[in-house]
Amino acid sequence: MSSFTSLFGLAEILALLSSMFFGGTLVSLRHGMRFGSPLAAVLVINTVVSLCGFMSSMILGTFWTAEFTPLLYFAGMGIFGPGIGSICRMMGVMRMGLSPSTLVASSTPIWGTMLAIFILGEEPTTRVLIGTVFIVGGVSLLAFEDRDEESRNFRNWFRTALIFPVVASVAYAVAPIFIKLAYAYQKTPMLGLGVGFCVGNILLLLAKPILPGGGRIHAPLKSIAWYLLGGTFNFTAAICFMTALTFGNLSSILPVSRLTPLWVVFFSSIFLRKLERITGLIILAAALVVAGGVMISIR
Repeated sequence: MSSFTSLFGLAEILALLSSMFFGGTLVSLRHGMRFGSPLAAVLVINTVVSLCGFMSSMILGTFWTAEFTPLLYFAGMGIFGPGIGSICRMMGVMRMGLSPSTLVASSTPIWGTMLAIFILGEEPTTRVLIGTVFIVGGVSLLAFEDRDEESRNFRNWFRTALIFPVVASVAYAVAPIFIKLAYAYQKTPMLGLGVGFCVGNILLLLAKPILPGGGRIHAPLKSIAWYLLGGTFNFTAAICFMTALTFGNLSSILPVSRLTPLWVVFFSSIFLRKLERITGLIILAAALVVAGGVMISIR
């Protein structure tokens, strides 16, 4: 293990694990959403992450020593990530469909790298920048694979609601900026999860009337079980991501944490028993994503 971590950065390894566990979250959601509504899924998962974050911070003692300024930054993370990001992502999926909205939302690492340079003063290497482009390109190809001609028509996106996945991609890039700003005062990732995802849920409930279908909340017991499993995966993914940000650069962590679609394709073929056609486009997308991840992570 020591030789592995000497070759690859520990922060990037944690980001990779984050993307893998979040892939488990999405697979659980796919199972649960056969019976329950999307808003119910997000609310349950956010609640699990928030409660686990608060309880962990109490056990660690960071809950009782929290300062006001970092709490504000953690709340800002919740507003942009679990809040605005989740709302716009749901709106984009409902208005545009899953694949086109995912394709647009895959630009998050580009926004994140730009913000890390201009706000945090990070100086990513050329290798990190090229790796980021590879990951975004590979994820986009995975989202674009095997879609009908109508969903591939870029003009249709403007006739629907392109703005929603664009805002979601920017919001998910802004959220880690607030985390890094909070860490300048105190590095309390568990407390950050508790505050951020709690604020995200409050914003989701406030936005319920403007969501498609009035934001229907429906979660029978068989869907709640899958949502709770998804929440456990999501909490683990969030721990890895938040911990990586305590000592790593956002410009190298965020792109690697966005390898989730690659894991979803892999997990879906196993746990959802979905036959995946291995096409030239999928092979190219996987090669780009893996190459980008290695390029960023390797020392």
